[in-house]
Amino acid sequence: MRILLLHSSSDLYGASRIFLQAVTLLRKQGHHCVVVLSNKGSLEQALEEVGAEVNIVNLGILRRKYFTIAGLLNRMQKWRNASNELNSMILTHQIELIYSNTAAVLIGAWVAKKNKLKHIWHIHEIIEQPKLLHQFLGWQMRNGADQLIVVSDAVAKCWESALSDKTNLIRIYNGIEPVVQPVTIDYKKQFNLPDDAIVLGLAGRIHVIKGQPYFLEIAKALKQLNQFSDLHFFIAGEPYPGQEYLLDQMFDLIRANNLEASVHYLGQVDEMSNFYAATDLLVVSSIQPDSLPTVILEAMQYGIPVAATAQGGALEMVQDNATGIFIPLDNATLAAEKIQAILPASIRQQMGAAGKERVATYFSQAAFEKNMLTVFEN
Repeated sequence: MRILLLHSSSDLYGASRIFLQAVTLLRKQGHHCVVVLSNKGSLEQALEEVGAEVNIVNLGILRRKYFTIAGLLNRMQKWRNASNELNSMILTHQIELIYSNTAAVLIGAWVAKKNKLKHIWHIHEIIEQPKLLHQFLGWQMRNGADQLIVVSDAVAKCWESALSDKTNLIRIYNGIEPVVQPVTIDYKKQFNLPDDAIVLGLAGRIHVIKGQPYFLEIAKALKQLNQFSDLHFFIAGEPYPGQEYLLDQMFDLIRANNLEASVHYLGQVDEMSNFYAATDLLVVSSIQPDSLPTVILEAMQYGIPVAATAQGGALEMVQDNATGIFIPLDNATLAAEKIQAILPASIRQQMGAAGKERVATYFSQAAFEKNMLTVFEN
């Protein structure tokens, strides 16, 4: 089969990794994959390494900042230009199927309908506000997809009210491949941390919904509890281009709360095995529902317990008091107290082992590949 695959970014964060897994799987099955990304980046190289043809076209990715009259006019112009280029690719490569990854890729639905092709749309996001944006995207999904894949029941619940026909919606959990990456950077050594230091890690885009400021509030509260003297905190990730001010705000908070000695910013981490090797407990401090945070699966696979805010896909991933704990959304003191209770090594080891077993049972790469292939073959 000749498939046109569209994705919203060129990083190697959660949704991009799932896109890479999907393309790799389809290539192994002998399908011809023509990939289109909106910009150049590390994902482009990874895709080329698995034999995919990669093209860079501005797809007019719809982000919240564009949901204004001026922003939508800007996107419409980008969609018009992208449509011409995609139509040309469809003819040149005799494309038979279109796959769009993330709700931000709207152009796939339009081009598929124009060329009378089937369209698979893989939805990773929970977007409830603003209401008008939710309704607009729901309308697009209802009219522009032959098959909707959602990554969790939480995502399905978000969008199913907007769909007139729920039979074309299927939930496929993301799958994690076995741990094979070597550890090439010792972050604990790099920051001169003592051997008995306990590290709490946060990994993800520097973004308002990911809750980096809340993570810092929790860090401050934990330091004030002072039961564990050598507590340190790693933050990994970068902001979207144009949102670098969020990074500046984060550094301002670190200084304002006198956390310079214990909070360490790693920037973009390409080999996440280095991050997990130095992390004793993963904190997911998202302040809005996150669909299915890949970092939770990765941490559990490495035998690391997870403390996550009780919302979104995390509720389907973490077993409370078994593989980790749930923390409140808006009470850093209570969150710190709950986290402190599971910091003793024996508890962390027990939860880590349970998490490793859970991810192997319910979130394996084999299950993901089997379910994805069923969708494409149908």
